Amino acid sequence: MNKILLDCTPFDEVDMFLDEANVERLARMIKQQAEQAQFIVVSLRRPMIESAERTIGVTQARGANTQVLGILGIKLQSSHTSP
Repeated sequence: MNKILLDCTPFDEVDMFLDEANVERLARMIKQQAEQAQFIVVSLRRPMIESAERTIGVTQARGANTQVLGILGIKLQSSHTSP
C-alpha cells in the first residue's frame, strides 16, 4: 500500500536569497533526500534547475493566462567552463 504524506511545506523560491555556493549545497541536499521523498521546488536558480530530475517551465502569456511548458528528464548543459 502506498503512503501519501500530506503534511508538507512547499519549497517556493527558498533559494532566492542564497549565494551560488549555498544554492548548490541546497540542491545536493534535496537530491539526497529525494531518494526517500518527493520534492516540488519552485526556483529560478540554475543550480536547482540543473540538479532536477524533471523540470516544468511556466510562463505568463498575454493577459493573465499562464503557459505551461513541460520538460521531462532533460539535463541542462552547464555554461561554466574550467580554467
